[in-house]
Amino acid sequence: MKMVVLAGSILALASGTASAADMAVKARPAPIPVPVYSWTGCYIGANVGGKWARTGEVVNVPAATGPGGASAASFLDLGSANSDTIIGGGQVGCNWQSGRIVFGIEGDADAQRWRRTDVIAGVLPVSFVAGDTFELRSTWQASVRGRIGYAWDRTLVYATGGVAFTDVRAFTNWIAFGGFPGTLASETRTLVGATFGAGIEYAVTNNWSIGVEGRYSWYGRENFSGGQLATFGFPPGGPFTFSPTNRDVKVETAEVMLKANWRFNAGPVVAKY
Repeated sequence: MKMVVLAGSILALASGTASAADMAVKARPAPIPVPVYSWTGCYIGANVGGKWARTGEVVNVPAATGPGGASAASFLDLGSANSDTIIGGGQVGCNWQSGRIVFGIEGDADAQRWRRTDVIAGVLPVSFVAGDTFELRSTWQASVRGRIGYAWDRTLVYATGGVAFTDVRAFTNWIAFGGFPGTLASETRTLVGATFGAGIEYAVTNNWSIGVEGRYSWYGRENFSGGQLATFGFPPGGPFTFSPTNRDVKVETAEVMLKANWRFNAGPVVAKY
């Protein structure tokens, strides 16, 4: 009897094991892809910020010979001065992302209005008199730059550098003094220099991004005409000798701006596994 019960138990256990082996095994659910933002694409935007210009200047009066006689050379170092302005404008550019590295190119143009005015006084070199006025001003800037950055999904940190352009107008007023006539002169030139900086940008939506960028620009030294100055006259009020003066000007600038960009065909891409 015991042998019959034991045999029945073994048979039942074997049958249950076989049934369990025949049951289908459910597959594990596939992982859900995580969207990753792509910075690849082109954009257009606007910017606003503050700018600081530092200028240095030396005014030169060369020696001259003319109807009034001969005059000696002279110069006046006006030293360095700082000017500031609000800037505003726009930019266009394109990016290409490879892994986390983002390459790009960008061009921008901004309106500005910085000015430096020197009205001289005190003990002055020969040919200069109190009241002579020397002014520098600028109304626009532009640049074409490359960019390279590192992206953490929607956050991009980048460095930028390239070529910068700006206008500078040099206005000169030599006042009349002691029978010597006064003269006015003005010359505007487009300066070309180097610019570099860095910034951070964040994609608020798939198409809109905002950021902050700081840059330094160096335009070197440029020579402007200061007009003709009556440097000698004999007899008083008689024929004058005029010297073609010039102004040696150095310009460098720094700026910080807020930027907003609208991106075409930008957005998240599905991460690959």
